[in-house]
Amino acid sequence: MSGGLTGTGHLARLILRRDRVRLPAWTLGLGGLIAASALAVPGFYDTPEKVAGYAATVGASPVSLLMSGRQTGIETIGGITANEISQVAQIGICLMVTFLVVRHTRAEEESGRAELLRSTVLGRHAAAVAALGYGVLAAVLVGLVTTGSMLGAELDASGSIVYGAGLALLGVCYSAIALVAAQLSTSARGALAIAGGAVTVGYLVRGLGAMQDNAAVWLSPFGWAQAMNSFGEERWWPAALLVVATAALLGVAAHLTTRRDFAGGFIHPRPGHPRASAALASPLGLATRLLRGRLIGWGVGLTLLAMVYGAVVPTVPDLLESNPDIADYIGAGSDAESAIVEAFLRYVLLFLAVIGTGYGVSAVLLVRTEEESKRVEHVLATRTSRTQWMGAVVVVAAVGSAVLAVLMGAGLAAGYVLGGGGADTALATVGHQLTYLPAVLVVVGFAAAVVGLAPRSPLLAWALALVSGLQVLLGQTLRLPDALQGLSPFWHLPGVPGSSIDPRPGAAELLLAVALVAVGLWAHRRRDLELT
Repeated sequence: MSGGLTGTGHLARLILRRDRVRLPAWTLGLGGLIAASALAVPGFYDTPEKVAGYAATVGASPVSLLMSGRQTGIETIGGITANEISQVAQIGICLMVTFLVVRHTRAEEESGRAELLRSTVLGRHAAAVAALGYGVLAAVLVGLVTTGSMLGAELDASGSIVYGAGLALLGVCYSAIALVAAQLSTSARGALAIAGGAVTVGYLVRGLGAMQDNAAVWLSPFGWAQAMNSFGEERWWPAALLVVATAALLGVAAHLTTRRDFAGGFIHPRPGHPRASAALASPLGLATRLLRGRLIGWGVGLTLLAMVYGAVVPTVPDLLESNPDIADYIGAGSDAESAIVEAFLRYVLLFLAVIGTGYGVSAVLLVRTEEESKRVEHVLATRTSRTQWMGAVVVVAAVGSAVLAVLMGAGLAAGYVLGGGGADTALATVGHQLTYLPAVLVVVGFAAAVVGLAPRSPLLAWALALVSGLQVLLGQTLRLPDALQGLSPFWHLPGVPGSSIDPRPGAAELLLAVALVAVGLWAHRRRDLELT
């Protein structure tokens, strides 16, 4: 009889062996991005006037409070740096540990590999503990890189250590959340959805609490990490909240592990209908059915997110009342109020559009998923050709992206109305969101080309979406040259509202999207199916 933790060390070494490329890629990618930002920010605010200007504008901006929370010491270069990197660092580390923990728990059970390992001398909790340790290791490494980069930028040592420690503890807490999610769902996709939802809720609760300056920030792990007050009056006791929450979540995960069957979960998929729909006889109908749940999930999540942002818009002019000098800093003159509202809307519309590319890329990758599972062989054994099958998936991905754009625009308008704004801009808001659809379709087309040309590298399909996200989040902060920002298809489209709409860039990007899809279909038709 083996104990519950028997074989944990061997399994941990196996995980490190399997992820010998993935772990350094996450650490260097996310850590390097944080380090680049931390090292670049001090050079942009090298005078007391620039620091004071940042504190008076960005430090009190509703956008900044929603995205990064209330950063203490915002009137210092350390506080500015922490505020600038928080959005990428905190969300990045939470998503990183979520993917890593689910990959080595629920995904292993779903694939059947965990069953082979459990047939050896391996304890019931060994896989969970090994995956948790792996997530903790990744979080600590990113925390160390963050602290080191801040020290390299000659920021305050104690503030750098506090910030890095809070970031690492936040990652550890969400490792435990991912572990609980892996026990609840019967699929890796479901576990990622649950854990990703927890990241979204925690992030928004902290942001809304920071905007209202109320106790809601204490309901989120993001708020606990920020309450350590790096570069302000540092305090360590909020770290205890993260530690206690992590311990409680681990207790829940351990309890759930002993109460479920192997490869089972507590959230079961509902049974299908006894008879198949006639629509499933066509590739387009099958692709729609397979991607229906994904589209609904993305639609609900992005619509709610857009509503939250829309509800913030009516409060943006209040920034002028609390900071009358903002007009001078942004050069808006007498139209400062409308300029600030337009700037906020431009950022939100662009941010939502980039987030929406996640659905399109994940939808196109269904082609690869069905290949790996060998289910597509049964489809292609009929009269359905490879081009018809992949083309159907791409069509559903493109149409779904357009539907999401409409939903996000409508959600933004609805939130604006609920927040006290007028209802006369609803149609215009939907149109503004659709303005970014050509760039979204370019990202979808790039993913299709990757699936056709490099099926063994599915992560490469996310490259253009990642580049676009970095350009939106950090392009201005790092003052990247136009040649680098131009890699993002969103950079070439006119920013709305506030800019005249030029149809030529959008038309060119639609043609590029069609060309990329054509390349993907051609390559998929000519290559062998992946049977591994």
